[in-house]
Amino acid sequence: MATPAVPGAVNVATLNGSEIVGIATAGPQVAQTTTGAIAALVTSKTGTVTINGVTPVTVANTNIDANSLVIFTLKTVGGTVGAIPVVETITPGTGFTAQGTASDTSTYNYLILN
Repeated sequence: MATPAVPGAVNVATLNGSEIVGIATAGPQVAQTTTGAIAALVTSKTGTVTINGVTPVTVANTNIDANSLVIFTLKTVGGTVGAIPVVETITPGTGFTAQGTASDTSTYNYLILN
């Protein structure tokens, strides 16, 4: 990886010419919008899910596979927030189901890592 020339520059690691990782350092350029292959990849593996506090909720995302890891973060509080949701089932190439705790009707962001 090359050393950034200015604060806020982005280091990009490559593998066979494909962008795989971009890490921004502190500085004014960090707030700039990311575009291109990395942004498209991240966007296709993120989304939101609203937990209903009763049954697993189905999330459609074709970018998931049997070995994927799904990370959740709270976006909007609804009902009584409990534990972070968990993945109940994964259907490779189709999506997954997420389950929260009783009385939690919050909306969560998710990120799929393969």
